Amino acid sequence: MPVTMSRHIDFAHRAETALPGLDPARLREAMIAEALEHGLEVMQEANGGVAVLTAYGRYTLVSQAGKAHASIESPRADWLFALKEALTEKVSALHTGAVEEMRWSDALPEGSRPPNFQFVEIRSITSVGRDFLRVTVGAEDLSAFGDDAIHFRLVLPAPGDAKPEWPRIAANGATIWPKGEKALHRPVYTVRQIDMTRGELTFDLFVHEGGRATDWARSVRIGSRVGLTGPGGGGIPQTLGITLYADETGFPAAARILEALPPEATGRAVLSARVGAACGYPMPTHPGVQVHWRAGESSTRLADRAIAERATHQAHSLWFAAEKAGAQKLRVWCKANGVDLRDHYVAAFWTQGNWT
Repeated sequence: MPVTMSRHIDFAHRAETALPGLDPARLREAMIAEALEHGLEVMQEANGGVAVLTAYGRYTLVSQAGKAHASIESPRADWLFALKEALTEKVSALHTGAVEEMRWSDALPEGSRPPNFQFVEIRSITSVGRDFLRVTVGAEDLSAFGDDAIHFRLVLPAPGDAKPEWPRIAANGATIWPKGEKALHRPVYTVRQIDMTRGELTFDLFVHEGGRATDWARSVRIGSRVGLTGPGGGGIPQTLGITLYADETGFPAAARILEALPPEATGRAVLSARVGAACGYPMPTHPGVQVHWRAGESSTRLADRAIAERATHQAHSLWFAAEKAGAQKLRVWCKANGVDLRDHYVAAFWTQGNWT
């Protein structure tokens, strides 16, 4: 499952901006470091710039008269916007003032709604197994949702906020998110099902005591309206062989993958839940994929399994989704042992001590 696209793809959409006040060398160093961390391809440009190829398109960073300048290209308009948002966050972390001076060449009118944001209406919430809630929402537009990007962000107002503020486009073309007591909670989920006819999206929420999203799902009223951004994240692996490792947070994505694999595909799935298979999550079966349940294995233990079993399944796509420590351990091992992460998927779906 390559996470980067061909450098020769037709990039139909493009945007650029100057980055006043930001040291070009510092941005270049930060972008290269992040690209290498995530197994993305880095290309040196003839003009001395650097390009980073992602699953959604290409970033190009150059120095013009000693000043940083960025351009982004993508085959899809929604992907282009997602890349712009990601770069804006990176620039903000390096120099807040530079973000305020940015001006994207294709910026939407100031105050308008971000193109990847929409409102959804809660249609139903039901229990699934011991530890999940299945939520179905009615959406405004699901045309961008497919197998190439199966994740999204739920956008929830603060508890008790009857008049929430929603994101809007700033003068520089970036999204302004409310802050302080109006700050919005934006957890990531996997699309479990899409019903285009009814305009409905279904996702499964892992119940975690004290989690803000869990508290919301248990108390929200049918018919209530919240926000959603996306799609984004990884997609369905295009492969005939897979070894898959996931804790509960990765079960919905694992289910999507098992459903979508071709009938002739083969592989192995190792799934860790607090009580193993007794969790009752309805994991689809696949004739060529053996499913092995484990009770309460940590993410680092899952990573150890993935490492130990890699020699036996070298030809398989590797797919891993669990807590951050395990994902980091597996990434480090992959890099040290020549496993090209551009051809696989290793992701942290949550961080210990920071449950959403």
